[in-house]
Amino acid sequence: MAIVTVVLSIVLLITSSASPADDHQHPSSATIACWRQAGEEKTRCYQRRLEYILHSQGLARALTALERFAAQDPEVLRDAHPYAHHLGRTAFTHYQDVGIAFSHCRDIFWSGCYHGVLEGYFRSLPQVEPRHVADLCGAKIDTTPSRFLHYQCLHGLGHGLMMYLHHEVPSALALCDALPTPWDRHACYGGVFMENIVAVQHSHHGHTHARWLNPQDPLYPCTAVDKRYQHACYSMQSSAILMFTNHDFAQAFHECRKAPAELVSVCYQSLGRDISGYTLRDAEKVAELCQRGPEDAARHCFVGAAKDFVLSLADPQRGLALCRRLPAPLKMDCYGAVGQIVAILYPEREQRQAACRSAEEAYIGPCLVAAQAL
Repeated sequence: MAIVTVVLSIVLLITSSASPADDHQHPSSATIACWRQAGEEKTRCYQRRLEYILHSQGLARALTALERFAAQDPEVLRDAHPYAHHLGRTAFTHYQDVGIAFSHCRDIFWSGCYHGVLEGYFRSLPQVEPRHVADLCGAKIDTTPSRFLHYQCLHGLGHGLMMYLHHEVPSALALCDALPTPWDRHACYGGVFMENIVAVQHSHHGHTHARWLNPQDPLYPCTAVDKRYQHACYSMQSSAILMFTNHDFAQAFHECRKAPAELVSVCYQSLGRDISGYTLRDAEKVAELCQRGPEDAARHCFVGAAKDFVLSLADPQRGLALCRRLPAPLKMDCYGAVGQIVAILYPEREQRQAACRSAEEAYIGPCLVAAQAL
């Protein structure tokens, strides 16, 4: 991704000599010590500091430190989801109980901590069988507080299966099929396909698991998997497309148009999600990039972006703020997209209603309908 140039606050320049133990008292000294490094060394520097805080002060304080580092260093913000995954994996090792580690996570940075816990759990098993998958999100991990928490468990399950199975997509999908409902299975499939791409994007953390991606066919493996997996595949595939097109967004829209007709809009939504992350949720830049494709693509792109605005910190107000900035013809779908995420974020109807009432008056209704809050 393009490097975002910023001038860090003067407070970052206090000192670069602090030890990890100084993180709580002098947060910016930790940031500047890592900020001066580059590439994998920089990543490992931040990871070591986060690990130290987790082991000495607990996962909650480590996640707070990650928020602080992300606020001070744009490169950490861009990779905050993988950092959260790393904290989740480390948390499982620390607590030695998947349910306890999961319960200490928070839904920041696209809920990456939850996903990492599942990765750590599956790494710890000598053998994974369908019975380990079928009742994990419910029996071993309490996901009753919300449908959103249940989704994060299932999505993380897909990530964990991929890592355990050395990124063999068909084998991971087959284990997802042990889950009881279509909704559960789809959430797990999404984790599989996301991990398939993430493993290559962050290959400095390990081997380049590129067997199930193909630069000559940017839509692969969506073009090769069984039809029941394709929706979940195309909902993630734009990340691979952008990687192979060097973030040529116009070309990425063109590649999406090659998907099966009923899944083109899904690919456009996936691009919206990626554009949201690429611009670090800059509404003006999102608006410009989402309109680089065909005329019919923009509304689907904004739907994906709006959902990502909400999911980044599990905050509907961020998505509603994007919807307010869009031209009138695009607002209806945007507010509906926010409502769809509100429906899984909040178990209580009153909470959903309160979130949607922050929308523009003319669009409160569509948000409430999508949020199942009428």
